[in-house]
Amino acid sequence: MIWNSFRSLIVAIRRHLGLLSVIVTLALFAAQASAKTYHVDVSRGNDGYPGTESEPFRTIKRASTMLEPGDKAIIHEGIYHEQILGGRSGLEGAPIIYEGVDQEKVILRGSVKVNDWRKVGMTWVTGRVKPITQINAFVMVDEKRRLKRVSSPVAMPDGSFYLSPEGFYSIRLWGNANPNTDHVVEAYEYDLAFNNGNRWGGTAKSWIVLRNMTLEKYGTYGISSAPSPPSVSSHWELDHLTFQYNFDGVFCCLDDWYVHDCKFIRNVAHACQIDGARVKFVNNICKENEWFGPSTYGGAGVLIGPNESAYSCVVQNNTFENNGAPDGYGCAVYLEGKTHNNLIENNLIIGEAHAGIGFYGGSYNTVINNVLVDISPKNSWNLTAAFVVHHSLQDEPTQSVGNIVAHNTIWGCPFPIAVSEPTKTVEVGEMNLFVNNFFARCRSTSASPNLKGTVLERNGWYMCPEGEGSKDALVGNWVKNLANRQKADGLIRLDSSPRIVTDPRLRNPSAGDFHLKPDSPLVDAGVLLDKVKIDKDGNSRPRGLFPDIGAYEYSDALDKARH
Repeated sequence: MIWNSFRSLIVAIRRHLGLLSVIVTLALFAAQASAKTYHVDVSRGNDGYPGTESEPFRTIKRASTMLEPGDKAIIHEGIYHEQILGGRSGLEGAPIIYEGVDQEKVILRGSVKVNDWRKVGMTWVTGRVKPITQINAFVMVDEKRRLKRVSSPVAMPDGSFYLSPEGFYSIRLWGNANPNTDHVVEAYEYDLAFNNGNRWGGTAKSWIVLRNMTLEKYGTYGISSAPSPPSVSSHWELDHLTFQYNFDGVFCCLDDWYVHDCKFIRNVAHACQIDGARVKFVNNICKENEWFGPSTYGGAGVLIGPNESAYSCVVQNNTFENNGAPDGYGCAVYLEGKTHNNLIENNLIIGEAHAGIGFYGGSYNTVINNVLVDISPKNSWNLTAAFVVHHSLQDEPTQSVGNIVAHNTIWGCPFPIAVSEPTKTVEVGEMNLFVNNFFARCRSTSASPNLKGTVLERNGWYMCPEGEGSKDALVGNWVKNLANRQKADGLIRLDSSPRIVTDPRLRNPSAGDFHLKPDSPLVDAGVLLDKVKIDKDGNSRPRGLFPDIGAYEYSDALDKARH
């Protein structure tokens, strides 16, 4: 009797689930079948129009009030001085799409160019700009410098601005220059371009596509998300967007975001922050972020974390170049706090002010097949290196453990690896492993800090320190000393068999080609790793009995095909 009742209950549940599935499918089909396309044109539109191609809306904000799941807004060429806070969410298979006609010519801008400044004593004043909030105010000069905010309009120093409670800007440029004629001066008015989730009463939370636009000069972020809960503000796709001169490009990507083929250039701090799960950050360019000098928030190309909600993300096939102020902090990828189990793969990292990749609490991440070139050319303090292993800088210290850094090629850096004193005892099974990497032209090795919590195995070394030529005994003694230092901790595998070379036989490193020649001593010189099945080019690894050291795997057939 009990069994029959239970079976009837199961059948009823299945019926209801089947009905629910049908309802969802029909709703999706209806959304796709009735999908509408609206047009926005700031030069010839009117928000009282119906939004057709011949009678477009004037603002993106107006279009956002009309869009239903499956609908698209086509945004025509022009400068859109607005911020979009509302709108609806899309559905899986029927996202809401905002699509510009040209990435470089559809511009969402948060600042106002001001050329009618009125001189009052030694300062210049305008009341034309209407800032939305006081806290995010800035004044930008020639897209190169930001004025420093002061608390009083009296005796303002050169290079400063003051914003009155009534919203009047006062500025004083360097050398008493005239802001109307000598420089291009822009003042903040809006906080952000697009808002996602609960922040500022946002209503568009999931399944949104933004495509082919430039988002620039906003007081906070090009795109702003409420960081909690990450599952609610999910499934945004950012496609062929340019973020420039904002505070951050994106804060922050949440669950299942897909960011690809975008440019993040000259933002004040980070290009993009990720704090959700399964985010894909692919084929992007992050260049010269932290453009206006040192920021208390650093200058990372991508910051992942700090919450444990940031996991299983993929940062792949991106170019990071010169992120960070020259006299400040800056790195390509910054793994902060409790983030874990992310993949950093196949990226090109050039310059960077402080480090190539920084583990600041991030754990169990896999970093493979990246090429790092000329890392931190001007800095050499003790935590400046191609790779930095540290603890978190937010909340309680979280130690970085269990990271695998393998098959990367590093050509030029201050130190190869910098490791701070762990905040806890790192067990043998939690050691950070550096294996099958190729380090060349390190500026220093003798002053490297103690590598507690870190294991090196079968890495390649060339001209470390740089300028010592073929004196491979220097790096040999350095590695040996590191190994002896670690034996007290019970570790005997600290680069127990390094590959030290007098000539790595690379294709053309001066031109950025780090592929191996057939007679390279790095061929078949690595150890087998289950986690690394391909090289930076996507070729299978290993091609021989053992994998090659560095980011590329040599193959006769592949070499002949290349030529």
